[in-house]
Amino acid sequence: MSSHAGLWRICRYGLVPFVMANSTAARNFTTLAFINATQINQLKKTIAEMDFVNEMLAEELPEPIEEIDDNLKRHLFGRWVRGERLDFELIKSAYKTLEFNGTEDANAIANRRAGMLMLNPTNVSALNETIGAALSTIPINGTYVNVIVPERLRSALFDGWEDKPKVIHLLWSFAKDMEIPIGMISPNGTKLIIRPPLPPKRGRVDNGYEYIPFKRCKYLDFSLDEDPTNLDPAIDDEIINYTRTQATFAVLSLFIMFMGFFFSIYTFLNPRYMFKRLAGGIHFISAATSLVVIQVLAASIEYQKEHLAYTFPKGSTYKFGYGIYLAWICFAVNLISAFLFFWYSKKKKGSKAASDELGMADEPINIGR
Repeated sequence: MSSHAGLWRICRYGLVPFVMANSTAARNFTTLAFINATQINQLKKTIAEMDFVNEMLAEELPEPIEEIDDNLKRHLFGRWVRGERLDFELIKSAYKTLEFNGTEDANAIANRRAGMLMLNPTNVSALNETIGAALSTIPINGTYVNVIVPERLRSALFDGWEDKPKVIHLLWSFAKDMEIPIGMISPNGTKLIIRPPLPPKRGRVDNGYEYIPFKRCKYLDFSLDEDPTNLDPAIDDEIINYTRTQATFAVLSLFIMFMGFFFSIYTFLNPRYMFKRLAGGIHFISAATSLVVIQVLAASIEYQKEHLAYTFPKGSTYKFGYGIYLAWICFAVNLISAFLFFWYSKKKKGSKAASDELGMADEPINIGR
């Protein structure tokens, strides 16, 4: 993944790995889940009319509920898929009470922060040793695929759910309503991450994956009406302030550069020394404002490296584009121009002047009535 950040716009480029239909690589259940609310509701209605849902709800739940068994899980899923919200919430409350009864809950395990472990989805045998029962083989569209379902979510599902048609597509929505995290955490608190192999240097297909390039660009929001930091993890209040400073001084530099250009042209029409010194001073100020833009940019990059892991992940590198070189060229040209205008603004009167016109231009002027 790479990104390009400019003064007005930021772009991100990357390659998204998609598991091919004939691949044996394991995939996270979220890649098969429906996320569109309309699709989810339609599929829930379709599954609710299937015979196995009626069979699951045929056996009554005991009162009170004292243990988590398959009957409880069948009612949990059946009430949810039928949209019986009140009954589902009651059963869910009982399930949550029994789930961590007398044992350490998931939040305590997650707070251990024992690090992360990257899993290679193409090595199915190694996955079996690492995550065990979290890996299932599920029939989808006439083929069998290896799917990873987190242990907590799997524990809330009824026996034989893998063989029921289209249930896999509702697991993300079911986990959300059950308030079950979709990430995988080992008993010692290690976060398990599914990381596909790196893309090939040539081509787009390798190891059962197709790597699709993507590009996402957006303009930076300088307004104060909304808080953009709530929408983008790549920016915060400090970066917004850095960017506003860069934009302000960049516009100011352009304005002063145009002023310097016009005063420089005017010195050829009126060669008096004070106009040359004025042009030199404007060029010097333009060089100074250009240097401010460059230094603020460098400071913002250092800040992002230290505080924004989303922009600068561990091990990432960066390089400057042609814009930074153009900025240094502008700074150097304006500084040299200022020096030259100051150097050639010396008074040359009388015989020292190159021409009578230049000599007259540097003569003293009496201002008065």
